[in-house]
Amino acid sequence: KHVCGPNTPRSLPPHSEGGTRPGPRPMRAGTTASSKRVAPTNGDGSFCGGLFPCWRPSPPMSSGTELRRADRGGARQPTWTEFTSFDTYVFDCDGVIWGISEADTATAVSTINFLIKSGKRVMFVTNNSNKRRRDFVEELIRKGIDFGGRSEKERLGMMISASYTTARYLAAAGLRYPFVITSDTGLLQELQEVGITQFFATIDLDGNPDPRFESAAMMGVDPSIVDIIASRPEVDCIVMGWDMGITARKVGTAVNYIRFHDDLNKDKPGYKPMPIIACSGDASGVLGTAQYQGQNVKIRAIGNGAMADFVARCFDPVREWLDMGKPSDALLELLASPQAYNVDLSKALMVGDTLQTDIVFGNRGGMATLLVLTGVTTAEELQEALLSEERHRIPTFQLPKLGHFASATSHLGVTSTQSCV
Repeated sequence: KHVCGPNTPRSLPPHSEGGTRPGPRPMRAGTTASSKRVAPTNGDGSFCGGLFPCWRPSPPMSSGTELRRADRGGARQPTWTEFTSFDTYVFDCDGVIWGISEADTATAVSTINFLIKSGKRVMFVTNNSNKRRRDFVEELIRKGIDFGGRSEKERLGMMISASYTTARYLAAAGLRYPFVITSDTGLLQELQEVGITQFFATIDLDGNPDPRFESAAMMGVDPSIVDIIASRPEVDCIVMGWDMGITARKVGTAVNYIRFHDDLNKDKPGYKPMPIIACSGDASGVLGTAQYQGQNVKIRAIGNGAMADFVARCFDPVREWLDMGKPSDALLELLASPQAYNVDLSKALMVGDTLQTDIVFGNRGGMATLLVLTGVTTAEELQEALLSEERHRIPTFQLPKLGHFASATSHLGVTSTQSCV
């Protein structure tokens, strides 16, 4: 999410067991029915991206996985024994660990620390692109996560962020000159770490807005969008991060970069459209809470995926864009690949607060899924999903908060687990 909180990239840093990890292949995706999900194919449902291996759409969920979920009962509360039965735990961050009440953060951290000390494998996967992985690890430590004696390299191996996957994808794809729409520097810093330094961004490396984008207007302001593009004609892709100050001027610049590229090159041999890469596909998120007409309400935000749709829907037909976050195949393959994180997804639990990204991500990968109600998804929205035919949006389990068991027992089951069963 946006608050907190590639085909064979060769420069991915090693995970905790050491070694380099070739990355996964990205999935062309969108967040609404009108956003194109189908990539150019080779006639068998696959597509190839130049130097990348072919990607094929994920097969339907196996009947065995369906039966396993049905036996557990969709979206029911797990017992303590069930909750602690997995080998690997994949945690979303915002709305699960932070961005919630201090009391809920404290019990969430206690729960995660118990799992780590119990020898469980714990990973953190966030769609936030506004910080580097290193920044997220530091934030986890500030919140109280105990990484034990793990080295910095091992701690980084437990953290995956959308800024990280986006930067690695661009490096692998040979895209060196992105136009980056963002309001924070984490994505830019990750790009620098993979050697992409000639980006054109809406902010500078100190986080200050580029003066050319201080106005929100598409026309009537100097410099014009044409002049902006002419000053940086080398741009080879559009990267949509999560931008707290998204404007018509920024979107218009991205759209016209694509249009000008088409107009100048579409009749040339070897022409390829300028790609749109979104750090994540979130439709929305939560900025905080407020009192409205006597009730406590969540303040909703425009999500990163919705921002990518701003650009994509300026074309007819709607343009495809690549999703670098949950629930894309890129992240699923990265987790499962023996050359990367080597997670046995069938023995993993995905914990998140968003049906659209976290729960769909886990279900598509064959993981068990746990929805916590401290973030984006409300109890009412969960009930709507349960009544729908969209089984990929139905979690295996639900809890009011990640720290539910920590609240129920003072020692997370060490001395009184029976009260949680």
